[in-house]
Amino acid sequence: MKTTHPIIGDLVLVGGGHAQISVLRAFAMKPLPGLRLTLVANSSRTPYSGMLPGYVEGVWQDEDLHIDLRHLAAAANARMIVATVTGINADLKQIYFDDRPALRFDVLSINIGGQPSLAMINGADKHAIPVKPIAKFQNQFETLMSRKSSKNFPKKLTIIGGGAAGCELALALITRWKAETGTIPELSLITDKDRLMPQMTPKAGRLVEKILRAGGVDILFNSCVTSISTNTLKIDNEKTHDFDACFLVTQVAAPGWLATSGLELDSLGFVAVTATLQSTKHPHIFAAGDIAAICHSPRPKAGVFAVRAGKILARNLRRYILAKPLTAWTPQKHYLALIGTGDRRAIAVRGDVVLVGRLFWHLKCWIDRRFMQKFKNLSMPVMRPITRFAGLSKTPLSKKDNLALVQHDPAFSSMRCLGCAAKTSHQVLQAAMQDAVTLAIQKGADPDLMPPYGLETDSAYLPAPPSGSSWVQSVDILSEIVSDPFLLGEIATVHALSDIYASLSKPMFSLAIINLPETELSMQTNQLTHILAGALLAHSQAGVRVVGGHTSEGGSLSVGFAITGFTDKIPAEIIPDKDEDLRIILTKPLGTGVIMAAHMQLQANAVSVDDAIANMRQSNKQAADIFMQNNSIAATDVTGFGLARHAQNLAMRTGVTGCTIDLASLPLLDGVTRLFEAGLKSSLHEQNQLAVTIHDEHPHHHNRGAVLFDPQTSGGLLGVFSAKDAENAVTALIKTGCRAAVIGHLDQHFAGIKVVSGG
Repeated sequence: MKTTHPIIGDLVLVGGGHAQISVLRAFAMKPLPGLRLTLVANSSRTPYSGMLPGYVEGVWQDEDLHIDLRHLAAAANARMIVATVTGINADLKQIYFDDRPALRFDVLSINIGGQPSLAMINGADKHAIPVKPIAKFQNQFETLMSRKSSKNFPKKLTIIGGGAAGCELALALITRWKAETGTIPELSLITDKDRLMPQMTPKAGRLVEKILRAGGVDILFNSCVTSISTNTLKIDNEKTHDFDACFLVTQVAAPGWLATSGLELDSLGFVAVTATLQSTKHPHIFAAGDIAAICHSPRPKAGVFAVRAGKILARNLRRYILAKPLTAWTPQKHYLALIGTGDRRAIAVRGDVVLVGRLFWHLKCWIDRRFMQKFKNLSMPVMRPITRFAGLSKTPLSKKDNLALVQHDPAFSSMRCLGCAAKTSHQVLQAAMQDAVTLAIQKGADPDLMPPYGLETDSAYLPAPPSGSSWVQSVDILSEIVSDPFLLGEIATVHALSDIYASLSKPMFSLAIINLPETELSMQTNQLTHILAGALLAHSQAGVRVVGGHTSEGGSLSVGFAITGFTDKIPAEIIPDKDEDLRIILTKPLGTGVIMAAHMQLQANAVSVDDAIANMRQSNKQAADIFMQNNSIAATDVTGFGLARHAQNLAMRTGVTGCTIDLASLPLLDGVTRLFEAGLKSSLHEQNQLAVTIHDEHPHHHNRGAVLFDPQTSGGLLGVFSAKDAENAVTALIKTGCRAAVIGHLDQHFAGIKVVSGG
């Protein structure tokens, strides 16, 4: 997240549910400058539950079902943290995780939905397929469908739950089985109630029952499932029922960690909220959707209420931060429910009115598509002058922080100097380093590799290199290429270490170079903690010790490291025979430049961005080891100059003037060709292209060839090998999970890069 002004408040959104996405959209359309917005979700995409039956039926595809949270977060200028929340402390204003430091907040919004209530049925967690969370359901459902051509494709299906969702799923499954196999499955629906859809008018339940029975569904009323084992369940601890696949569509439960959050909960463990969607005891915490229980007007856990709560939630969050009166909300008692019947019809229910027909199916599709469209094609927000948040200035900081209110915070002093006085305060550095080191060690980091004095020392004393070895040094700095500070610390580390691995050397020591944006001191501390924790874990995995550094303040966020290592080999000593058949290996797929550039323009989807981030997080340590084990003649890493320029430099280093690159062999990240086809490029693309001599018929017009000039962040290694060693090295690399390939060979008959396709 790029910032150009001081940050004076933290609004954190936990969960990407139906209400929360409306909050992101509202802040994308009308930002609050000075407010740092952070989305925490366990996935970069969120499914729309209203379209799930259509997905099962085959009407909708995966991309239709999901909203791109990375797209929404970028549009709202929000940090995106993909992580699982394991706890909240409402009083200390902290969010907890298993794998990273706690995250602070001034204002919190929770919209995580509910989780399947598996504990009520013994064995349900192992032998049933819960409909929620939807992502897990999708994986299990697609696994079932992949068996459609085999003998063990399920024929006997069971659904536990007789609400609207269970009934709609049953009808969708019948339609899908007909389409896939030409047969109707043996389907049973089990409910512990005496009628279907008890939260609706009995007339609606009778109509759905009639349609289900006409489709061959066996309905078991007043039947309580007590246990589930492999292909068998028990009803009331006595009667057994066989199945090939069992789906669980019962009432959702609240996550257990809410019990220790300090929030007031209802009898079922959900967050008790007022008419303004605020926690009854903690007004700085809001909740909506299934996770919330509206005390003054209880409503069933239905997606329609989460959707309608979104507008109120967005409005009240903004007004709370600005200390303006909030809007009370009473959800309507009667709403239009549209239940698909699986045959391009739908049942419309509103109060006692129940109708069925094709018109209502088309209406349902239109409503669903219109809802999804609201969260696409968003533009980047126009930043406005900074706003003072009256609602936050009234909130005192914790005694632990012992800091002044925002308006008195030294971080915003008019007398700040941008020379050495721009150095981050001792208190911030000490607190951040202490927390980061503690977490890193808890997560398996080597205590001996942790900074002994934080990053306070002005210099570091290093031992002499081993006899016969030489020191190797490199420095790299990244701007905020990802908005998650923990991942930024990790990626910046991996990126900086790559230069040492590319020299086929062993990294040993590191100096940190971090610049933090202007923020209130407790916010600054928390941000630095996350950066350092991610960095320290990555350093420890590489066996590298952070021995010092410099942390400053001002402008935008940047993280870098100066790495010191040693080597027994000097590049000048390993110039090969020019007549030898020398192959070129690339260890990582290409495309981070265009993907992240497209992401900044809201043109890259979450799948592509996730692929790019995973690629940047992958260390080159194993690849470097394999390079050395297989007699690599020379190596470099592919970074900002792009593949073509780095390959040309590599050829020149070996005393060969040129090299041939086979476009067909290049490994690419997800969606790269599509982005180039759309005319998207990194800002460095043209400069990289001009820096290389190309022998080809306009390869830059070729969508795959454009990747030659794409700048990479934390890219793979590029190595030169003999033909035999190249084959062995690629085999070894692939076994480790690397998407490695031989992409070309050196050639002394020309200067520059010759591009072929399929050669």
